[in-house]
Amino acid sequence: MISISNEQLRLTKNLVIGFYQEDRTGHDWDHIMRVKNLALKIAEIEGVNNLHLIEMLSYLHDVGDNKLHSSEQKANHFLQQTIEKIGFSEREMEYILLQVKSVSYRNRGIYNGNDESKIVADADRLDAIGAIGIARAFTYGGAKSQKLHSRKNNDDTVISHFYDKLLNLKDEMHTKTAYKIALERHRFLEIFTDQFLNEWNGKK
Repeated sequence: MISISNEQLRLTKNLVIGFYQEDRTGHDWDHIMRVKNLALKIAEIEGVNNLHLIEMLSYLHDVGDNKLHSSEQKANHFLQQTIEKIGFSEREMEYILLQVKSVSYRNRGIYNGNDESKIVADADRLDAIGAIGIARAFTYGGAKSQKLHSRKNNDDTVISHFYDKLLNLKDEMHTKTAYKIALERHRFLEIFTDQFLNEWNGKK
């Protein structure tokens, strides 16, 4: 099991906080802190004890997100550079990089994550649903100039993202604890989506 010091956590936080504070797509520092706090809560209930690794993965999980960079190459390079500055051995860097990548929804089924990365992935997915998730979806859509909704099935809109991803996240949770939390947030998504479409179509 990899050992992470308090100093490495402090350094990691200092390395990434500026990057997240510049974000206007819903992947900001507030998102990172919600993911960290929820992941630590899930870990406590699930009996997973490497809390320093959970905290570090929470800080790093969006650093290499393609959506937040101009290209996939730049995203990967920035993540690699950040991890190199934390003071790990080469073996440890490879391990951390693998676990960070396994958190991403896009990489599900590609990387074999450990218990800690699965918990961070659960917390990240939980922050994409419920009231906060709805707010983040529209924040991202606004930042990317997406339309709210369209009757054309192939249009990339905020509401299409609900059907393409958000309404499926409940069943993508790794832990029982996260699944229980997801049930309530998923129901809120369903209620909102039904209300939105009824209003859009002039039914309410």
